[in-house]
Amino acid sequence: MRINKLVKPIVLILCVAVMVYALLTMGNNRAKLDYQEHLEDTAVTVDSEEITFQDLAFYILYEEGKIEEQARIYNPDYTKDYWNLHTNDTFIQLEAKEVVLGMAVHDHLFYQMAVAEGMDTLTDEEEQELEYRITDFWEDLLDIQWEKLPCSEETINEQIRLAAIAEKYQNYLAEELGPSQAAYKYDGYYYQQIMEQHQVKTNDKLWDRLVLGDITLSHGKLNYINGLTDEDKKKK
Repeated sequence: MRINKLVKPIVLILCVAVMVYALLTMGNNRAKLDYQEHLEDTAVTVDSEEITFQDLAFYILYEEGKIEEQARIYNPDYTKDYWNLHTNDTFIQLEAKEVVLGMAVHDHLFYQMAVAEGMDTLTDEEEQELEYRITDFWEDLLDIQWEKLPCSEETINEQIRLAAIAEKYQNYLAEELGPSQAAYKYDGYYYQQIMEQHQVKTNDKLWDRLVLGDITLSHGKLNYINGLTDEDKKKK
């Protein structure tokens, strides 16, 4: 009897301890990732190639800028509302995040395939086109993104070059195998067939904590009663 009386409190204490541990672990895992502190960490591995969070910089800048432009049309007073919209069975923020990962994996895979086949160089004409593309990219960048560049311009320019070589290889596949360039884009059917022959592993522990829309942009919290964001309050 005395043993039974002791067992119940011990079990209860153990259960409480497990719950507290679980809550603490969940809280730590769900804390928003500080992108700048994890630039050198692996975001995703394609076969044996590690793609770091820094390698995603170009794609993050591009996608955040594109979505933010749409958000300014939706609600120019508080663009975060658009990022939080739920559409097509997902949130825009999560969908954009998957696009970033999809484009990065696509380009790194096709770049490696281009290198393996000796197709990782650009002609003079392609180099000129790349220069135009780089210029357009920087001219389209939002002011806040200039202030929050995740890495150097040189590093991002190299990422744009990698993407250009990947696109060249993508077009080569379309010409050789058909049926179209779109079929070999990151969301294309034939590209998905190629992907099945490779191993892609995401670093979920960090990736799940990455919040797109808050890396090269800045969204203060909006008080829906007085209509002021955190930034507005600082100006007062």
